[in-house]
Order: sequence, then C-alpha cells, then structure tokens
Amino acid sequence: MPKGGTIDMPRRVRVLAVALAALLGAAAPAWAAEKFFAFNLTTATDIVGLFLAPEGTQDWGPNQALNDADSVLQPSERLKLIGLQRGRFDVKLQDRAGHICIKHGIDLTRDPTFDVRDADLADCH
Repeated sequence: MPKGGTIDMPRRVRVLAVALAALLGAAAPAWAAEKFFAFNLTTATDIVGLFLAPEGTQDWGPNQALNDADSVLQPSERLKLIGLQRGRFDVKLQDRAGHICIKHGIDLTRDPTFDVRDADLADCH
C-alpha cells in the first residue's frame, strides 16, 4: 500500500473515470435545458387543471397541475412540467370553478417556459 493509506487505481481505470466524468459534465446542460415550467402570473386564479396537447390536436396529456405539492398552480407560482419534449403546444387550463380555457400556440421549441396571464382566461366557459 502506498504512503497515505490509499491504493493507487490502475491508469486505465483513472482514464476511464475522467472520460466518464467529462461526458456526464458535457451532457448536464442538455438535461437542464429539457426542464419545462409554467408560471401563473394571474392576479387571483388558481389553476387545478393544466393539460398540454401538440398544437392543433385534442391529444391532451396528463394533468400537469398534479405535479405541484398541493395539486394547484396558484398565482405567482411556478409549475414543473413533466414528460414533455420541445415543440409547439395548445394548453387547456381549468380553474377551481370548472371554467376551461384553451391557450393556443405555446412555443416550447426554444424557451422551456410559458406564462398564464389574466388575458389567457378571458374567454373561459
């Protein structure tokens, strides 16, 4: 055993460990970029249903509001969106009273976030 009580790893294993660390380090920014978020910038509306579908379809995915700790996207709150790939989406929003609104043409190809504003809820039924 070398001085200091540590065992020296063979050179091949050290090179492999360094290469793996470099590869994982390079991939980390790509993983971080694939996190998507919605921001509730309304003045007083709690969102209990937030569903995304590829733009122009009715193929609504799961209720993303359930990703929140209390299953409600409240004003001034950010919600992590799960299971998305970059693309363009329509968003179906539902408030506590059951009113449903559709926000069309959300572009998540470059920016992984979008906002929900009072104007988005103006035509709810």
